Amino acid sequence: MKSKIKTIFILLIVIIVFYYGFKLLIVEHNFSYKINNYKIDEHFYIDGNHYYDLIISKKKENYTYTIKENLHKQKRIIKDIKTYKSNNLICIVPIYKNEINTNIYCDLDNTQVSNDYLIKTKNEDFKKIKNKIKKHNIKLPSSNNTKKKYKKLTIYNKNIIEDDTYYIWNYKGIYVLNKDNNKYQKILDYDLYDNIMSCVVDRYYVLFENTNVSGIENIYYYDSIKNKLNVFKLKEKIAKDSYINGVADNLIYVTDRKNKKEYTINIKKKKIQEVDQDQTSYIKYEKGKKKNLSKSDFLIKDQYFNNEFIKDKKVTNNEELIYSDKNYYYREDNKIYRSLNINKSKSTLLFELDDIKEWKVIKDEIIVLVDDTIYSYRDDTGLRKILRSNELKYNYKNIYNVG
Repeated sequence: MKSKIKTIFILLIVIIVFYYGFKLLIVEHNFSYKINNYKIDEHFYIDGNHYYDLIISKKKENYTYTIKENLHKQKRIIKDIKTYKSNNLICIVPIYKNEINTNIYCDLDNTQVSNDYLIKTKNEDFKKIKNKIKKHNIKLPSSNNTKKKYKKLTIYNKNIIEDDTYYIWNYKGIYVLNKDNNKYQKILDYDLYDNIMSCVVDRYYVLFENTNVSGIENIYYYDSIKNKLNVFKLKEKIAKDSYINGVADNLIYVTDRKNKKEYTINIKKKKIQEVDQDQTSYIKYEKGKKKNLSKSDFLIKDQYFNNEFIKDKKVTNNEELIYSDKNYYYREDNKIYRSLNINKSKSTLLFELDDIKEWKVIKDEIIVLVDDTIYSYRDDTGLRKILRSNELKYNYKNIYNVG
């Protein structure tokens, strides 16, 4: 009898170990189910963090969004869907199995629109629905247009989120702006107006001093946490005719056009390395994935992979399309949309702004320049004014950055 009990006990342990071992191997699942006549397509995947892409649909209604939550790889994470309607506006509130924050998603005339868009356009139906959803404790986007002057800038510090630092080039140095502080950091002893070769890597603002005809020797980098300026002096100069391809995995990729070389620069370790000393293979990141290109394919044009506008047959002449953080963002005239796929099905209208001069996407945050004003958009905060500078009316290429 004892022998049988021992065998059963060991078998149970083996089953449990096998189950949890198998679960650890799962990095992705696709699952469909129905709740209250809504079809839910749930795509779970791991990419550093745990993500769920959710598509909720019924007839002409479509709601698409992503949540970042570690729910231990569960399936069927939604247990209920509450629906609210006023005229041609329909909104849903998904209720999850776990105690995670819920949100409201809205469809206006068969187009998903952001909460901030409804707030900014003063949609009367949304005002009615807001009164009905108070019990869900949903935090809606808001902004604070309290402003203050700092040197020649007008800054809306309360609109800057906790983790963001804005850098504005001022010809000799940078303004460093965050939620709590504003400061100026001098970098050069002379004015640099054009061909500003700079980027942001994590906590560092990086400037390549490319004014000397003999080449680039000094790379300055400002540490926003230690509030310190450093210089990385290269042993061998990079040609003046060089450009920054982009930043990936905290490495700066730089191409020397004159010598047909591509480098990676680890600014934290002050280390520079040729991508391929034989100069037969070059690296580009396309839609977030690393690609190796031949010399002829790489050098045929400048290769950018941060905020590169994607050229695709599905993109018309009056559109701009950017891939960032597993989403496609596109502009049609004055409207900015987000979609999970390149064919722009099930898109969300995020916001509308007249006369957009330039826009870029950093992870899930959109930075927009209109006239002399920089705006930021995130789903949780909405569209917010960040700063105004008269100089941005005339000169804005590579002048501002966010880290």
